[in-house]
Amino acid sequence: MKKLVFFLLVILVTFSLAFFVYASQPASTNQDKKAFTVNPGETVASVAIRLEKNGLIKNRYIFRLYSRYLKLDTQLRAGNFYLQSSQKIPEIIDTLAHGGSTDYWFKIIPGQRLEEFTPSPEFTQLAFTSEGKLFPDSYLLPTYFTSQEILDLISKNFTKKLAQASTDSTSTLSADETLILASLLEREGRSLSEKKIIAGVILNRLDKNMLLQIDASVQYAKDSLTNPEKYWQPISKADLQLDSPFNTYKYLGLPPRPICNPGLDSLIAAYHPKNTDYLYYIHDRTGQIYYATTLDEHNTNVQKYLR
Repeated sequence: MKKLVFFLLVILVTFSLAFFVYASQPASTNQDKKAFTVNPGETVASVAIRLEKNGLIKNRYIFRLYSRYLKLDTQLRAGNFYLQSSQKIPEIIDTLAHGGSTDYWFKIIPGQRLEEFTPSPEFTQLAFTSEGKLFPDSYLLPTYFTSQEILDLISKNFTKKLAQASTDSTSTLSADETLILASLLEREGRSLSEKKIIAGVILNRLDKNMLLQIDASVQYAKDSLTNPEKYWQPISKADLQLDSPFNTYKYLGLPPRPICNPGLDSLIAAYHPKNTDYLYYIHDRTGQIYYATTLDEHNTNVQKYLR
C-alpha cells in the first residue's frame, strides 16, 4: 500500500512539474506585438484572466504563481503595453511591472472646469470653446498625441455619451442650453434623482422669468476673474454683486456657456428633468437638499437648516 501511495505521489509530482514547465512556456511562437491595457486598480487575477483570453499566456494560475514568486504581484503598473505571445511568463510579468509603453492616463473629474485639468497651454487655448463638452473620464494617451488629437478623442467620447443621455429627451431647451443646464446640475446636485429635481426647479424659474440665483455660477464668475489656486470655494455676499453674465443673482436666464464639464448623470438629468411645482431649493451644511414651492416655505427652510 505504501509503495502504491508513493508511486502515485511520484506520478502526481511529475505531472505537476511537467504541467508547470509546459504552462510557463510562451503561448506561441508568434512575435507580433499585441496592445494590452492594465487598468488603474486592476488585480493580478483580473490581468491574468485577460492575458489568457488574449492568447498571451497559456495558464492564468501559473502567471499568478510566478507573479507572487517574483514578488511583483503588487507592482503591476496601469498603462498600455505591447506584449508578444512568444514571451515567457516571467518576461511578461517584468514588462508589466517595470516597463512598457510611455502612454499615460489623463483624467477629467466631473464638475471640473478646463483650467483644473488642462495638460498644456496649447490644449487650453484649443479647447476653450469646448467647455462642457470635455467629457469626464480616464483617457489612455500616447505621449506623441498632439493637443488636437487629445481633444478629438475626448470629443468622440462626449458625442457617444451625449447620444446615450439624450435618448427620449423631454427637455424643452435647445441643445446648447441643455448642456449649460447640465453643467449647473453637476455643481448643484449629487445623485441623478437630485439633479432631475433641480433641473425641474431651474426650468420652472426660467418659465416664470425669475433669477436663477445659483451659487455655482457665481463661483465660476469669481474664479474666472481671480484665477485662484483652488476653484469652487464658497462665495460671500459681496460676490453676489459681481458684474458678470455668469452671475445668476444679477442677470436673468442661463449663463452664456457651461460653467464646468458635466458627467453622464448630469447630462441625463438635463435631458430628463423631473416635473414638479418647486421653485426653490437649498443645501444644508451636510449637503442635504430641501425644496419649496413658495417663498414662505423657502424662507422657513433657510431659517431651519441654514441658521
